[in-house]
Amino acid sequence: MISANVSVFSIGKAVGRGGGAVPFDLQYLVVAGGGSGGTWSGAGGAGGLLQGTSTLATNTVYPVTIGAGGAQQTVNTGHGYNGTNSTFQLLISVGGGGGGQPGQAGSDGGSGGGNPYNKLTPVGLGTAGQGNAGAGQNTGSSYYGGGGGGGSASAGNSGTSSNGGVGGNGLSVTLSPFGLGYFAGGGGGGSYSTAAGLNRGGAGGAGGGGRGGDNNFAANGSANYGGGGGGGGAHISYPSNFYGGAGGSGTVILVYPDSFTATFTGGVTSSTTTSGGFKKTQVTAAGPSDTVTFG
Repeated sequence: MISANVSVFSIGKAVGRGGGAVPFDLQYLVVAGGGSGGTWSGAGGAGGLLQGTSTLATNTVYPVTIGAGGAQQTVNTGHGYNGTNSTFQLLISVGGGGGGQPGQAGSDGGSGGGNPYNKLTPVGLGTAGQGNAGAGQNTGSSYYGGGGGGGSASAGNSGTSSNGGVGGNGLSVTLSPFGLGYFAGGGGGGSYSTAAGLNRGGAGGAGGGGRGGDNNFAANGSANYGGGGGGGGAHISYPSNFYGGAGGSGTVILVYPDSFTATFTGGVTSSTTTSGGFKKTQVTAAGPSDTVTFG
């Protein structure tokens, strides 16, 4: 996780300054889309997470984009898909890495994807300052657990001979005065099982990570939390449960003095609350050409 101060002067050079601009401080959280889980146990990594404070200016146009989660993989042996980037002003959070398929490691991303049940190393790597690596697995006999996806606060956990690895936890975020909770948790690894009646998929990490599959289908990462999708499972009694979960979409949250108003272009979906002299605006959908202006 990066905490940064970004100058109004550098932003102005990047996107242009408006006349009569007034500087103000803004706190931000930028979370990318999480990666999807691979078939047969590799979990998706969480979307990259950036938080900090910037000095912005009124009457200035700032780009904002919300990254989508990686789509569910729907073939028998298929690698998970990376999530897409989220952006605000000059900041770019990197989409989470897709979970691995049999014989192939998880992908690098904001946080890295986990490996499948038959791949220990290498693992999917996270982006420095945004997330952590996914995990491999420890081979066993009857059950083979895939590795958990990395989260923004911690790496994924290795699968074992009996369970899928738990996803890495997301970061607990506060943008004063608002406590926002956990974001960008990694998906749990799926389990390849040969005995009936068990549920050995790994739990998703705090912050929207999806549970890995086994008896049940793998869970999707939580929307607007950037969670990684759970790794697909396979079970003697449930042979069709090998699909991984989709990654959760990202979000951008902005906290700024309540004397200012944020105005977005038409493609943006957002909501605003006010408390203690500050506004909190959460953006849950925004395309590559969308922007925000403060006045």
